[in-house]
Amino acid sequence: MAGMTWLHLSDWHQKGKEFDRQVVRDALIRDIEEREKISPDLAKIDLIIFSGDVAHAGKKEEYTAAWENLFEPVLQATGLTAERLFIVPGNHDLDRSAFELLPNSILKPFESNEQVKDWLTNKKKCDRLREPFEAYREFVTKYTHQTQPDYSSIRRLQIGGKRVALLGLNSALMAGRVNERGEVNDDGKLIVGEPQLYDALHKIASDEVRIAVLHHPLELLAEFERDLITQRLQDNDGCHFLLCGHQHKAKAYQVTGTTGNCVIIPAGSSYSNRGYHNGYNFVHLDFATNKGNVYLRLWDYDENYWREHIARSHEHGYVIFELPKKEIKRPNIPNIVTVPDEIQNTLKQHFDWLIPKIKNGLVIPFLGADINLCDRSQDPNLAPKPWEWNLNSDYPPTSVELAAYLDRSHKYLQRMRCPLCDEENLPAKCPIVTQFVTRLDLQNVSQYFNLLSEGEENIKETITAITEKEYKPNRLHQFFAELPRFMDEMGYSARIKSLGEKTRYQLIVTTNFDRTLEQAFINAKQPFDLVSYTAGGEDSEGQIVKQFVHQRFEHTIEEDKDSPVVQKGQLKPIPPGTANEYSDFSLNERPVILKLYGPVDLPERPRKSFAITEDHFIDYLAYADNKPVDLLPSYLLGKLSNSHIWFLGYSLRYWHQRVILHRLLPEKEQRKTQTWWAVHPKPDALDKFLWKNKDVEIMSEISLEIYFDELNKKLKKH
Repeated sequence: MAGMTWLHLSDWHQKGKEFDRQVVRDALIRDIEEREKISPDLAKIDLIIFSGDVAHAGKKEEYTAAWENLFEPVLQATGLTAERLFIVPGNHDLDRSAFELLPNSILKPFESNEQVKDWLTNKKKCDRLREPFEAYREFVTKYTHQTQPDYSSIRRLQIGGKRVALLGLNSALMAGRVNERGEVNDDGKLIVGEPQLYDALHKIASDEVRIAVLHHPLELLAEFERDLITQRLQDNDGCHFLLCGHQHKAKAYQVTGTTGNCVIIPAGSSYSNRGYHNGYNFVHLDFATNKGNVYLRLWDYDENYWREHIARSHEHGYVIFELPKKEIKRPNIPNIVTVPDEIQNTLKQHFDWLIPKIKNGLVIPFLGADINLCDRSQDPNLAPKPWEWNLNSDYPPTSVELAAYLDRSHKYLQRMRCPLCDEENLPAKCPIVTQFVTRLDLQNVSQYFNLLSEGEENIKETITAITEKEYKPNRLHQFFAELPRFMDEMGYSARIKSLGEKTRYQLIVTTNFDRTLEQAFINAKQPFDLVSYTAGGEDSEGQIVKQFVHQRFEHTIEEDKDSPVVQKGQLKPIPPGTANEYSDFSLNERPVILKLYGPVDLPERPRKSFAITEDHFIDYLAYADNKPVDLLPSYLLGKLSNSHIWFLGYSLRYWHQRVILHRLLPEKEQRKTQTWWAVHPKPDALDKFLWKNKDVEIMSEISLEIYFDELNKKLKKH
């Protein structure tokens, strides 16, 4: 069922290590872990939102303690990574000792919108205003990688098939000021400032679920801006949800009318003290029914456990609401992209060469990790960054994203000393983070962590999670899954088979770990054979056996092309040395997907078996005395050697990718009439040089989306 669920916490007020806090926290973690008892809808949590007051006095040591005592256990209880944690600041997250360094003009409350605009539209002044949040900012940036988490922070996600935007606002910019009587009373003195949200709301206008998060309820804002900010956030161009904290009162209500349509959800205090009515909530949205539930939780200080929060307005402990309707602007991805004449001519020449060879069964697609970039947003504000991918992402990773995830999960970059910044905890703008991390070598990173304690187990768990997750196929996956039926319906397959020399269906080679391509074939009800590399089991001498294995996927009902496609029969090993004789599949019966790096399920080994580290590839490539025929059926090797190769999203930047080609495919001097093409939207200079050196023609500066849209059109016209 399409939907999304989040956990909403607030007001933790971390001080030192307190026994009573630990008692409440331990019960909180148990309550989160046992959330399915509350409702089955809560089984999968998509994100965690914390609406301010992480700390008590905005001190660095308080944030360190909060991460250890609250956030790490909560992330573990939900199975999420830090990138799915979104935090905004509260009045306890500013360090008031920094006030003595601020100018007098911002030590007393603002009195007009003009003052607010003057300070928020001037970058230097705005930075001064945010100085008391330095410890908070460093903490959140380090752990969740939010951009400017203390001012208009945006995070975009794909959840349940919807574009989701989180907008974090700092409502504590003017908190903690002393009035004429020497008292601190923020009510009616706080500001958000129209400049903090104006551009941000335009940036997220195309998102289908928009969630604004700030610490203070809007009624506590200064009177001169309260109505304006309320209108901006709640009207038709604003947000569907408004989450806050501060007042320690858990509730949920929907406002409709002249102020817009918005669901407002204040959270209780996660911890004020052990004898207090602490609270938090879960929110579940059901996109099929356009309804949502807020499950309110309350700390029972007499019985020392968390339970449903029951009141007259929500006697069952939850509140049901209708999903607000808002205007959704079209994403900033133009349907028609102007392609320069030079590229159009190149495309035409390319397709005039490629399409006849596809129809004659002479082309082998060779798929690399960058095919997983296809159908990602082209809007730089929407497109995910390489370091944002995690196991909860709705799209399969590229090799760089997987490397960055493994690297980040072990805090490798946090332990490095940057020679440019000379800091151990690298700042967000450090060149190592912004440049180096985007070019991480997956094999190098995984090799490093494979040598660390528990590193190998972490890698196995990561690859297992990627393999088991059903990612939505993109248009490139769908193209290859639908191509066999198109070839059959157009009569091309029968014509190929009649010639006797060529094969009716395609061999598709991939170096990816995810099973999105296979899922596309299953979705298209297209039978296929899967041949995957594995290092599994031991021979008589106790050595790990490296081999390929074969799985067959066929219709559940024979000859019924509309019945589901499932795995049929047992997984069959292709023992080394016997590959030359293996003939249990045929490209005249079904397409074959060849997964060069694995992974695959082995009956005797519950973990996935694959090649990922440098040592894996050294063993893999050096095995069998440099004779790939000992591992791969000669039937497939012959097809590889005598076909035109069509590289898609494949990079030669990394050494193991080049060795694979050297082992499996003939050098350019040995090719007779075969042509190799590479399609890569943004190859770097090294890639271009390496492809040229291999005598491979490269198609660049055009997106995979446009490339396959045009290919589909031309294929059907030819």
